Amino acid sequence: MPRSQAATLLFLAIAIVLFFFSLTLLPAVELYCRFVRPAFALLIVQVVLLALRLRISRESSRPFVIATFVFTILGIASNAVLLITVRGKC
Repeated sequence: MPRSQAATLLFLAIAIVLFFFSLTLLPAVELYCRFVRPAFALLIVQVVLLALRLRISRESSRPFVIATFVFTILGIASNAVLLITVRGKC
């Protein structure tokens, strides 16, 4: 496996894990106020991951790059929804 493809797979794996961590924060509506700090931390990590992925543009498998962007953006969106919802309740 080429080095650039390994880096892309690593970014994809991190994006997927962070996305699922973001999803675990959403269901507990009554506990939103407790999840503000983890959601904000995940949001920062996901934005950093997206910035790194944009900055490191090597020749790699295009579907992996697209999947990384999709999962990162979905994770950012779910954290943003949580933080916007919390603003009115806490």
